[in-house]
Amino acid sequence: MKDDRGIFTLDSDTIASNPGRVKVMPLVLMRYMYKPVFLLIALLASLVFALSISLIIGGVAFFILFFVNMIYWRRKKEQFAHGDSNGGIIISENPKLVAVTTDLTKGFAGSYPVVKVIPYRGKAKLNERIGTVSLYEGSESCSPHWKNFFPVPVEYVNNNKAELHAVLKSYSDESWQVLENRIKEIKKPYKEGLFKIFNENSQW
Repeated sequence: MKDDRGIFTLDSDTIASNPGRVKVMPLVLMRYMYKPVFLLIALLASLVFALSISLIIGGVAFFILFFVNMIYWRRKKEQFAHGDSNGGIIISENPKLVAVTTDLTKGFAGSYPVVKVIPYRGKAKLNERIGTVSLYEGSESCSPHWKNFFPVPVEYVNNNKAELHAVLKSYSDESWQVLENRIKEIKKPYKEGLFKIFNENSQW
């Protein structure tokens, strides 16, 4: 069901504390994500098949793939406009890794701080700050916290310097300090994964 924010593909019952408000640039996104490229190739292939071999079979495939492409791009648009935006810090050059923190609480009980370490393919160097936008993975309805979250660097979908700077400006100095402190809780050498933070009065 459509909510008053025009959301169709995301959970409309939750609202990010700091929505991304990032505009998705398709050509930028396709440099970092291969799925939309494959979807586009499949769409064009179905069109060629319809025009040269079988109009019925190819036509059906084309309309299905057209719908899949539309849903994919709608979801990406909503993800980066309404997803939860958090700052990240490049913590390793070899391999290139970025750390992002959040609280997985659903907002009605306790605090469940975590740090997510993910591979990074952008231009930022060691210790530099970047913006990210995350979606959260659901859990049992009775659970007070989300199961996981999946941050994506905003530069993977937008290369406008002014917009990227605006994202960084949306993070408070306190949030950067929290991230830096939580990174210190992670053992070296750094590796990919979700790491629970057991200090700061967490309920883990």
